[in-house]
Amino acid sequence: MNNSYPVWANQFDIWPPTIPEDKASDYHSLCFSFALAENRCVVTRFEKDNPVAGAPEVFVDNPLCPTNPDSFWSTVLEAEVRDPLAMELVTAIKALYNQFNVEYCHGQTIEHVGLKDEPYFKYFSYPDFITPYSGLIQIRKFAEANGKSDLIKMFEPIKALVKQVRERIYEMLVKDFGYFE
Repeated sequence: MNNSYPVWANQFDIWPPTIPEDKASDYHSLCFSFALAENRCVVTRFEKDNPVAGAPEVFVDNPLCPTNPDSFWSTVLEAEVRDPLAMELVTAIKALYNQFNVEYCHGQTIEHVGLKDEPYFKYFSYPDFITPYSGLIQIRKFAEANGKSDLIKMFEPIKALVKQVRERIYEMLVKDFGYFE
């Protein structure tokens, strides 16, 4: 133990699981799909001269957008997803993004979409916006603020799949890896 910090606050006392080689691909697939579904990445822009004079404008894209061919997800992580359940979750998320883009964004940035009070917009003077690559939390907030029931319904199977993925990860940790023994 490193000093007297509780385990949850001290990463030096947390141990990685011992993952058998034949289970590693499935485990990582599940973890990556879970991370995709539960991420809090957003698309936003930091204005020029905000927070300090002389700062350039910075546009921050969503690194975990599965439909952006240049995203970190698409260029690095997606190729690692091979487990059928993980692939099912990723497919459901991609379907949501496709619906969002085809029906609402049309490949464009849309301004004044009802998200102006969200933390990633309220501190800036530019209008709130969505893009085809907006984060899942932005898509959900947009759908709720604008009564887009088609999008809201698409989150339900994602939620159910996330639960299955989380349960499968836990099962692997307990039964296959003996993590808590």
